[in-house]
Amino acid sequence: MAFFGRRNRGSEESAQVEEGIAVTDLVYRHLLLVPTTTDPELVGSLVQDRHPSSDLHTAGELLLGRHCRLTGPYALSLEDAVEAGVPMPWTVCYCLEAPVEREAPPLPGVDDRDGFAFAFPDGLPWRDEGRALHMLVSIARRIGGAVRCAGSLELIQPDPQRAVDHVVHAPDWLEPGVLLGLVQRDLPGAVLAIDSEDWNGPSDEAYSGAIIEHETRETPLTAAQLEYVHAYADSFDMAVLSQPPVIDAFAIVADMGHDGTIEVLTHLSDGDEPAVWREPWAAGEFYTYEVRWINPDPAQREQRVPSEAFRVARSRVAPLIATVTRSIVEATHGVVLDEDGFRVDRYLL
Repeated sequence: MAFFGRRNRGSEESAQVEEGIAVTDLVYRHLLLVPTTTDPELVGSLVQDRHPSSDLHTAGELLLGRHCRLTGPYALSLEDAVEAGVPMPWTVCYCLEAPVEREAPPLPGVDDRDGFAFAFPDGLPWRDEGRALHMLVSIARRIGGAVRCAGSLELIQPDPQRAVDHVVHAPDWLEPGVLLGLVQRDLPGAVLAIDSEDWNGPSDEAYSGAIIEHETRETPLTAAQLEYVHAYADSFDMAVLSQPPVIDAFAIVADMGHDGTIEVLTHLSDGDEPAVWREPWAAGEFYTYEVRWINPDPAQREQRVPSEAFRVARSRVAPLIATVTRSIVEATHGVVLDEDGFRVDRYLL
């Protein structure tokens, strides 16, 4: 396994990635700790899902802001780990250099899934530091790693099973009936949920001209002009109403009883999805299928250590979400992301 950088013992040595970082300096920097079996190329690809132009695996360095950068990976000997404040058994790390930017302390009793309230009780990281730390925690969750916080040396070790939801971005649109049939193969109780309202045409004010009177008061329309406008509007409305109804967003829901609900939300993508930039269809319109779990107690999902009942329900729901996601991605020729925005191999679901 190849590592970038060289360990230097003296703090007077340069911290440039080409020359390595002083071991004692690591105490004052946030560290992403990764299992020794993790391929550096995997970490680089996960970072690239958030920052498409990055090449951490090759360059060993990524600028995240004017004064914020991520470097690594670095191999630590047991002696290095002790000096750097890295607990056993971690011996491989990435180093985050970022200015300390903190907002107000978390409210008493407040918890969060990323462990920030626990690790930073005097003030929560934000701006460049906060964004970079959230990314490191997300990567740690994906690969079974941890984040060792600067200064306090607190360890954030997110639960890899926490990321249950999946998102599929795809070039192909599935009509509601088609997608419902697909989902029902894995969730027989799933139903289509489309909210709509009956429309009975324009109001009386629109026909009388009162609705635009404030705009045409200086140059009112004649009776003939008003008749022409209404005739044109009626012909346009009839042409539109004669077309089949267009549905550009809908949901499919499956009641899981005490375990909550599984939702499949389908809509046109926002277009700003860095993880799919390399796909040939990403430059045009594409569609998003969100497969989500709605837990009866949403607050439990944001707890750093959720209850046993929550974890049991999650263990029952997660395989179903993975199965539904696999069916959708196979039918739409799309790309799967986990709930942290990292790509997932469809064959590993």
